[in-house]
Formats: sequence, C-alpha cells, structure tokens
Amino acid sequence: MSWTRDLLTGLAELLAARGVGDWSPSGIYTDAQTAITISGLPSKPDLAISLTYYGLGNDGEDVTQADASAQVQVRIRGKADPRQVDDLADEVFEVLHGLSNVELPGGVWVLLCQRTIVAPPDRDQNGRRVRADSYDLLCHRPSLHRAE
Repeated sequence: MSWTRDLLTGLAELLAARGVGDWSPSGIYTDAQTAITISGLPSKPDLAISLTYYGLGNDGEDVTQADASAQVQVRIRGKADPRQVDDLADEVFEVLHGLSNVELPGGVWVLLCQRTIVAPPDRDQNGRRVRADSYDLLCHRPSLHRAE
C-alpha cells in the first residue's frame, strides 16, 4: 500500500479500536453503525466520519529529514440534533489530539497529532449536521532520497 493509504487506514482502524465508530474496508455499513470512511461521507448511515489527507502543512516537506507534516480533515456527520455531531467530534478529539510516538496499524509512525481547525457546523441536503475538523500530524516518512 501507499504511505497515504496506510496513514488514513491506520487512523480509521485506531478510531474503530477505541470505539469511536466502525471501520469497514468494504465500505458496507448498517444503519445502526457509525461509519468511518476514507475521502468522503457515504449517503448512509446517518452517523459517519470521513478521513481525508489534504496537505503538507505550512512547512512543506524537508528534503533532508525523514519526518513529514501531514494534514487530515475529519468530516463528521450526525443526525438533525446538533449535539450529536459535536459528541462524535469530541470522541475523535479524545483519540487523536495529543497522540504521540504511536505506530498506527499499517506501520505509519505518528510523532505528534493536534487539532488545528474546527469549522462551524452546517447541514447536508438531508438536514443532517456536518462538521469538519482539521488535524496536523508530524509523521515519520522516510523515502528513497531521505534518510531513515
């Protein structure tokens, strides 16, 4: 797998292992589950969390160091009750914010993770509350031209 895939899948597996939601690599969920998905919210179930890699952070990539910045957006959807989306976002925060020196399933090392943005909640076309939080991660990412 690719590093980005391993990062997002590892975060999904970590959130599921901590009871925040349900990770299904097949993308099939029941209406009673809280779906954890990669790069987009499914139409069902109502409760869902999507993880998307979207940037390198302000510092970009250092060509001499094997540590890299990564930004991950966590989109969270609840039902019509606005407290539900905030509850899910709080559960994600409890697992991710402050995470340090942890090897995720799949082998990606997260050296530090912190929430940097909380976007105001909105509604989707079905009236469900949606919120996006952003997390900055410092990860170990050696490559062909960067030292281990």
